[in-house]
Amino acid sequence: MTGHGSAGRDRILAAAEELFAEHGYARTSTARLAAAAGVPQGLIFYHFGTKEGLLLALIRERSTQTLADLVPAEVPADPRLAVTELWRRLTRHLGEQTPMHRIVFRESEHHPELRARAREIHDGITDAITVYLARATGHRRPTSRHHTAARMLVAASSAGSVAPGGPALTARAVADLLLDGLG
Repeated sequence: MTGHGSAGRDRILAAAEELFAEHGYARTSTARLAAAAGVPQGLIFYHFGTKEGLLLALIRERSTQTLADLVPAEVPADPRLAVTELWRRLTRHLGEQTPMHRIVFRESEHHPELRARAREIHDGITDAITVYLARATGHRRPTSRHHTAARMLVAASSAGSVAPGGPALTARAVADLLLDGLG
């Protein structure tokens, strides 16, 4: 079968991301996906089992990649620098309307597993930010204030993807406000 390896699988995921975002899951046939990916239709089922399996794999894999890019691995010694870098990353990855945002918003209502996965992703992001904020403010263990601040950062940075065009929050202002509250 042509495209039997990971290159074919990657092309299927890329085509699914584009077509599900543009046309919706229900209005995208596996034949259309296969044609867009340049693979035989059976390869979709070989790699993902079902069309819904493809949707869930797409969400799982893209979100894992995004989560790895969201929170810096190293925490700068300067807390303000740590929070400004975190804010820049959050607004870059969560604050823009991406094909994945459109897919999750559109399909969560109809796919309970997708809705559950989106919740897991949200919780994972919040947990990673909570730990990062604790480290940035010199705490060995996160407190409820760190968790609250993390939830607020996720919500505020994501707002741009839902309601774009509002006034931007500067990274410095976010850092100052947040660190004053965590101080």
